[in-house]
Amino acid sequence: MDTNAQNTLVLIFQHVDIFFTMLDQYSDTKKSIIGFQISAYESVISTYVDKNNFNKQDIQRLRVALSIKNLDECSLLLFVDESRGQFALHKGLLQTIQNLDSKRIRELGQPDLDNIYLQIKSVHDYFMPKAGLYDKESDDFKENLSALMDILQDTLTKIDHNVRALEGSSKRLSDILESHDFNKMVMSDQVSSALKEVIRISKRNIGPTLTFLNEKAMTSDSSAMLLIRNIRERFQSDGFHRESSDIATIEMKLLSYAEVIMATRRRMNQYVEMDRSHRELYNRIEHKFNKLYELVVQRLDSKLTGKKIPADAPFFDEARSFRGLASWTSTNLVGGLIEMPERDCNDHLDEYLREQFEEAEAIKSKKRTPEKTGLSAKERLAKSIRIEQIKKVMDNFMQDGRRDDLYLDLHGYLVANMPTYELKDIFDAMHFVSRKGLINPTTQRAVITHNSQTLTYLIRQQVSAND
Repeated sequence: MDTNAQNTLVLIFQHVDIFFTMLDQYSDTKKSIIGFQISAYESVISTYVDKNNFNKQDIQRLRVALSIKNLDECSLLLFVDESRGQFALHKGLLQTIQNLDSKRIRELGQPDLDNIYLQIKSVHDYFMPKAGLYDKESDDFKENLSALMDILQDTLTKIDHNVRALEGSSKRLSDILESHDFNKMVMSDQVSSALKEVIRISKRNIGPTLTFLNEKAMTSDSSAMLLIRNIRERFQSDGFHRESSDIATIEMKLLSYAEVIMATRRRMNQYVEMDRSHRELYNRIEHKFNKLYELVVQRLDSKLTGKKIPADAPFFDEARSFRGLASWTSTNLVGGLIEMPERDCNDHLDEYLREQFEEAEAIKSKKRTPEKTGLSAKERLAKSIRIEQIKKVMDNFMQDGRRDDLYLDLHGYLVANMPTYELKDIFDAMHFVSRKGLINPTTQRAVITHNSQTLTYLIRQQVSAND
């Protein structure tokens, strides 16, 4: 039976635009939210209801479910301060709402990454000095092992959110900056503010994250990735194969994020470069104008008339490339302004352009657009539910004994016990196979066919720990 909290959560995500509006009104450039004003929240609900033309029954249901009183009773609020007229959503719920739109996720800065490093360092300092001499049955060891896996999973989640946040900020700022013509000397306040935010994010968020994920920088204990690798290698040598495999998966995923963030940095830096070029051009024009103004003023006499600046004056040296321009006089108002050569001399230019074009086409043909693997919130929820179903079915899978073909035995078990089984589920189910024994890969291939789908695989054998 559904509880009131479940029904309330359903309504929150059905009408999540209410909370998006609150986030947009109250978040600063760091997207840090402490609390909302109750009056502002109730005003947003009223505006939302009027805008969507709900019937009276739905309006009443929505107002009651999303009221501060009901949210508090459902333990969805962190606090309610009636005297100040403020309330705060539970941190987990707030982060979930923010994660539905990457533009609203807070990026990680150096202090956040330092905290992650200290957490990893604490479990690293527990496991490494023991050099494999663990009391595997002690509560202390079990608690530290659980803490290690929780920290690594939490680290992966935070870095994943950080990557999505940076991509969201990049897209939001790109939309603003793309609307501006950088050939113009004056930019709007919105464009100027966007450029400042690009520079801030590059320095305060992208740079520290790349340093955190930089595999080549893993040369000292100051690298979190080095600590993770040390723990994985220690577990591998001490026979903790399952834990070592799980850590390796997280490690590789973290390192893969570096490429994504590098692409985001390149995309954002192009606007910084355009702004730098824009300012450099403006400064040069202003400098030349001031020098020309000074030369003109020096030649003025008491009648405010003066001599012409000679064409061979040093001031014009940098403009000698424009010698092809015809001298202007009042007699050639309709004449050509450029002295064209008598014959076509574009042979060298055409050849240069042809070579550059072929080179560009060759480079373009080598490019591969990376696949987009990001899932929507709905798809991630469906995937999570599917994994839980597989885990529940695998709870009764016989873990002991020898298996000459683990994939085939696992396939037969899932066909018999999981009505909605699909062939691809076998890979997720493998994660729930006990690692008490050893799983040995072989070089023999086998084929499984199920519902017109075919899986070709290398046979894996499971050997009991007692063998």
